Amino acid sequence: MRISPLEGHRIWASSYDSGDNPLLALERRSMANLLRFVKRTTVIDVACGSGTWLLRLQEAGVTVFGVDFCEEMLAKATEVPCLRGSVALGDAESLPFRTDAADLVLCSMALGYLRDLCKVFRELARVALPGATIAVSDLHPAATSIGWTRSFRAATVLYEIDHFPHSLQAIDNAAKASGLRNAARQFAYLGQPEFPIFQSHGKADSFAEASRTPALYLHTWEKPC
Repeated sequence: MRISPLEGHRIWASSYDSGDNPLLALERRSMANLLRFVKRTTVIDVACGSGTWLLRLQEAGVTVFGVDFCEEMLAKATEVPCLRGSVALGDAESLPFRTDAADLVLCSMALGYLRDLCKVFRELARVALPGATIAVSDLHPAATSIGWTRSFRAATVLYEIDHFPHSLQAIDNAAKASGLRNAARQFAYLGQPEFPIFQSHGKADSFAEASRTPALYLHTWEKPC
């Protein structure tokens, strides 16, 4: 069943952190590695969802703020007492934060749900401090081109979430138009840490083929001083 991004995340919220999604598992270990040496004292997580990154960063001593368009996802985030008061309902194209607010602005696994890249990147750049890092991750276009979907299962129903097929060039262009300077890009492939998830879904036989396709892209930019 195909559904809108908002409706999809409303349904997905209750099971989003269940640990049975290999792409989310891959993103979390890949992004953690990418951000190891990035300065981060105050972080804004755009499309923060259920607060996974907020909690991880807060536990590392970082001041965190999150925004998401889905009330159900934010309700899951605020089940964690230390995140209450740190998240807000809002739109990535008009962020509810002041200009020059954070030294790391994160947008994890969400860009494909956002229509207007130029508006989004202008906002990511606006809320970033001069010298800050903007970090983005999402499904790689090569994966979508061979039929990978943004999907999840709830009860007996398989939901496929509508998305916008942004090219890497379009993302680069939007970031550049917002005044951001390219820092690093990497492509993440499914690896052995994700294999048990394939096994648990009875898809072990498809793992080798899936691991040959770049599953995710991760990109960082810097806001010039």
